[in-house]
Amino acid sequence: MTLKFFGTPSLLLTMAVMSLTAGCADDLDDSFYNKAGEIIAHPLPFEYTLSQYDGNHNIYLDKSHSTVVDAEKSALVLIDVWQNEFLDSLVIKNLNPLIKKFDAMGAKIIYAPSLEAPNENLLQLDSSIHLLNDDRMDVYLLENNIKNLFYVGFDTFYCVLDKENGIYSVRSRNKDLDLFLIDEGVLSYTKEMKDVAIELLKKNNVGIVKFDESPFYAMAPLNTIRDLFANTKDNIHEGNNFVTLFMSGSENQMIKQFEKELIGLNANYGTVVENKFYYRGTELSQPDYLKLLQDLGVNNLYFAGFYLNNEILWSDFGIRSLYIEVRYNKVKGLPWPYIVNDLAFIAPSEAMNPEIEKATIVNHCRIAHNIMSSTLIKGLKEAKTGGNQNLGKENKRPIL
Repeated sequence: MTLKFFGTPSLLLTMAVMSLTAGCADDLDDSFYNKAGEIIAHPLPFEYTLSQYDGNHNIYLDKSHSTVVDAEKSALVLIDVWQNEFLDSLVIKNLNPLIKKFDAMGAKIIYAPSLEAPNENLLQLDSSIHLLNDDRMDVYLLENNIKNLFYVGFDTFYCVLDKENGIYSVRSRNKDLDLFLIDEGVLSYTKEMKDVAIELLKKNNVGIVKFDESPFYAMAPLNTIRDLFANTKDNIHEGNNFVTLFMSGSENQMIKQFEKELIGLNANYGTVVENKFYYRGTELSQPDYLKLLQDLGVNNLYFAGFYLNNEILWSDFGIRSLYIEVRYNKVKGLPWPYIVNDLAFIAPSEAMNPEIEKATIVNHCRIAHNIMSSTLIKGLKEAKTGGNQNLGKENKRPIL
């Protein structure tokens, strides 16, 4: 089975150029070398895809690359392959053959499920390692000199990204690993949730792999909510509020006007510029950002700016990071996240309709609600004057 990748991992391995010397076939060198000039003992060549930003046309374009990794320094990571009927076909037709293939090449097999029962059809090897729930695989990776992780499992937009051994979490703790997602090896509750996750990963240096044989795609069990305003809140909730604005390199009049209104209301807000957070002119680290939210007793945290389908989800100061701190790092006293619907912008890509991408995020992102900027500003004004009779008391959100 041949694998194809799309993207550019941080570790680039180059294939040696075959040469003939003095016309002798014995001099043909078809070995694979890494960039240090060392022969790769168990070469696994493949292609992958990443997205590259085209500033001239303001769009992310897919770009294919080729590379070679050492199979014995690689691992197949299976996330949450549960006992669900809708996962059966994925397991039987795609995951089990992948497990056999990677095992035969000398790669490690890492099962990283939650405490739920694994799928009864899943091939489980005695030589593999099982990491349950919050167990981290960092020490195992170090002890076994693993440099490349290939992810499969469920759900691409949720656990495959943010669990303790998921892509975002592992990347945040291990910057030198090369991470890949096997397209046919993952599934989400909806097709578009998987598509959104893949677009997010391609933008953030996680290579997407495809089989070059006729692929089988398991069917998602649910449908995406495509109405952008299906779950939009019509009031703000009680408690202290904070707005995090993700700024772009160029000014945007809508964001500029929104910031002006926040200043006029003396509202608490901060800005993120190139993954650096600023509050009242001072740069704060991610731990200090979280401490600020705790110290201010923030109940409701609103995200707006550039871009919902990248920085607002992926940044150290974004929604995914907040969720991980609450769910897995057990940090107390953090606020409930909201997406400011009309001021959360999408970075266009050639691979996905931006309206569907945005609707998928605002309706299916973990723990995040969404609200219009006009509703937020109105609520902040009324809260300031004590005249807000429409606070969401019936749906009051506690600090997480």
